[in-house]
Order: sequence, then C-alpha cells, then structure tokens
Amino acid sequence: MQYVDDPEVLLLVLGLLVAPMLFAFPAQHYWRKRILPQKKHREYRKMVAGVLNHGHPLELFRPSLDKAGRRNGLSTEEQGRIESDILYPMRLLHFLLLPSMILWPILSLVAVFLILPLLPLLRLTEWILIDKGGLSGIVRTIKRFTEWQLIGVPKLDRGAHGGDAWIKGLHRMPTTVFLGLFAYLVVHYLHLPDKLALALAAGIYLILACLAIITSVAIDSALAFADNAKRRLLPLEAIMQDLLTPVVGLGLLLLLSRQVFLTLTNPGEGLHEPVLFAISMMVVIYTCTIVAALIEWAANRRREHIRNVFHEQIIALEKPELYSYTRDRDGSLSLRYICTLREFVDNDHGFPEQSREANIRFEDLMALPSLVEEGLVTLPPEKPKRNSEH
Repeated sequence: MQYVDDPEVLLLVLGLLVAPMLFAFPAQHYWRKRILPQKKHREYRKMVAGVLNHGHPLELFRPSLDKAGRRNGLSTEEQGRIESDILYPMRLLHFLLLPSMILWPILSLVAVFLILPLLPLLRLTEWILIDKGGLSGIVRTIKRFTEWQLIGVPKLDRGAHGGDAWIKGLHRMPTTVFLGLFAYLVVHYLHLPDKLALALAAGIYLILACLAIITSVAIDSALAFADNAKRRLLPLEAIMQDLLTPVVGLGLLLLLSRQVFLTLTNPGEGLHEPVLFAISMMVVIYTCTIVAALIEWAANRRREHIRNVFHEQIIALEKPELYSYTRDRDGSLSLRYICTLREFVDNDHGFPEQSREANIRFEDLMALPSLVEEGLVTLPPEKPKRNSEH
C-alpha cells in the first residue's frame, strides 16, 4: 500500500478541507450578534417564540406583534430578521456556503455547464411529479401502507415578516448543495476517468436536486400525516427531511472520511491526487451552491402553481380536514377540528369566522402561565365591575 509521507501535503489537504469551517464559525457568531444585539431584540424574540410554542400562526397576532415591535423601537426589517431566525434558523452548514458569494464570478464558468440542462430537467421533473400526479400518488401510497390519516395543520410561519420563499429557500439550500457533494463522492469511489466521473456526478446531482426541490416546494404546506397508533403528527416536509438526513448528515460524513483516507493512502493521478482532490471538494461545494441558488430561483417562480396543483390533487383524492394543534390555558395540548381543507383553501387560506382561531385574542395568549412566568408581560388588569345602583 502506498502512503503519502510528505507532511506538507498532508497539512495542505487538511487545511483545504478545514478552511471553510474556520470561516463559518466567525460568520455565524457575527450573525448571532446582529440578530440579538440588544435587550429589545431578545424580548421580541421571546414574544414571537411564545406564540409559536403555543401552536398559533403568527398571522393571528400580526397587529399585536407589530404593536409590540413599535413599542420596543423595532423596524419591520428587524422584526422580520428575528422571526426568520426562529422559523428558519441559520446553522453552521449555511455559513459554510458563504465563500461562494465571493467566488461566484470564477465558479460561474464551471456552473454554466450544469445550468444549461438544469431548467428543462427541472420542468420535466415538475411535469412528472406535479402535473402527472406522481407526488400525490406517492403520498397516497404511503397512506395506504401505513394507515396514517392525512390531515391539515396550519403552518406557523403564516403572516411572518420576511418569511417568504427566499428565506425558506436559503434555509433548505445546504440539503440541495450537499446532494451534489454526495453524488461526487460516490462517483469518485468508482475510479472512472476524470471527465466521465465529473459528467456522471453532475447528471446524478441535477436529478437528485430537481427531485428534492420540486418535492420540497410542493409539500411546504399544511398537510401532515397523523399516526394515531403512536400519537404523533408527521408534517410531509418533516418526512422529506428524515429521508434526506442520512444522506447529507452522517452518511455524507462517513463517505467523505472514507474517500479522504483512500486518497491519502492510495494516491493516484488527476482527481485522485490528494491536493487536487481537496481542491475539487471545495469547487464542488461552491459550484453546487450557485446551482442550488438557481434551482431555488426557478422553483420560486413556479411555487404557486406547484403548490396549488398538488393541493388540489390531494383535496380531490383524500378530502383532508384541517386541525389546530395548540396549547391550552392549563398547559395541555389539544388537536381541534377547524374545517375541511377544501373550505380553508376556498377561503383564501383563511380561518372561518366562527372558528376559535379567527377570534382568539392576543391578551388571552399572553396571559398563559408559561409566558407570564418568563416575565414578558403581566396579566391584564381586571375590569372593574359597574355599580348597578347608578
């Protein structure tokens, strides 16, 4: 077995692989300082978290939250930044991708070869999964084999400042990017000629990325499975993450460790030379970041069509009902029927006027013991009784 004995080579390879981490940590620290620099930001964050922790969409309390924000001297932009950080938190993986923002003029020369076939492949994927009902068929198959009940639970990000498709897209970008790294490492293990390996890895990545993004956009909705046997709710998007986590999490780490070890212990030519392999890793990650951003942009332009068609297919086939999953005054959790999902969609994704959700008061929510104990607010003063003699 041949080993790389030159310590300079080993240090260079390790340095190239670790360098993004050295950049990501201070970037993440700066972001945290920017999000919560003052006491007023932390107080507003606790208030928003209190609403979400009790299972209520922010939309129901938007006027009251805006009033609290103005009282604390927060701009709409600051409110949106805090709300987005709670709903779509930026992890260390997000900051690993930031160097691509600096290197994009150079990396675009490589990414263009992936971008050219991307848009037609993305449209083909949408046609198969959405227009032809492929994704709704998968959902029905899961329901039939598991005997789970398909229901709707309103998403909590409704009405959030800055909680738009771009923030959501940035939040899920690491998954799309690391699918590319996963494809590259799998193909790298096959010891194919470099050009063939890169072409095969690019093809696999584009297929996986298109499948992932179209599915993510479609299931970013109120739909969820109710597993009655285990007393749990499984949002469709959570199932998607559970399927991808082994790939972009532990599986990718093990695959990366194995390939680095094999390249160091059995160095070859081209992409199997240790230093070139480490450089290619960085190029793959940052090039996939540019491609993932374009995929998010393209999917964002079609998100309303994708989501609406998928919703209509599920409603027509399954007729799901909409439930709220909230915490009551006594601290207990309740799953309560609101209306059919058909009625909810026809009402422009709004709650019926006779429902509790349409009439809940912010003061009632703020009076819950869990929020009062945090010191956010005090109980509202008791209204004095009117003297009946006067």
